[in-house]
Amino acid sequence: MIKKLQLNSQLYPADVIVAKKRNGLGRILNHYVVYVGNETFIGNLQDGVKVLSESELYDLLIDYEPVRIKPFEGTDFQRNHAINRAYHKLGQKYSLLNFNCEHFANWVQKGKENSVQVSILLSVLVLGLTYKLIKVNNGKRR
Repeated sequence: MIKKLQLNSQLYPADVIVAKKRNGLGRILNHYVVYVGNETFIGNLQDGVKVLSESELYDLLIDYEPVRIKPFEGTDFQRNHAINRAYHKLGQKYSLLNFNCEHFANWVQKGKENSVQVSILLSVLVLGLTYKLIKVNNGKRR
């Protein structure tokens, strides 16, 4: 299974597989798993950052459909540092807002923990709250 995924996708160490939930509302979000070479994948799942066994990867592929590869951009030296960053985070706990799978993938590839999905979610929440406050305040003035 791992060899097939690696060969079909032309994966290289420090590349990231971006996947979407196959069904349901979860399709709007991306999930990220890092390929570190030697048929090894590291993911930040609900139980934290860990090396995925072949059966765990298989289970993920039942629920998630790989949609693209986010290739690592950098030199071989930088690629090696990216792989070391992945291993350095093993055991770190998952946090939806502060350290999810996208934070982890970006940390590995760029050395920066950030999540565009979380930023968008927080922006939408702030805009919604602001709208609600403006609407309530306008109602009280009349």
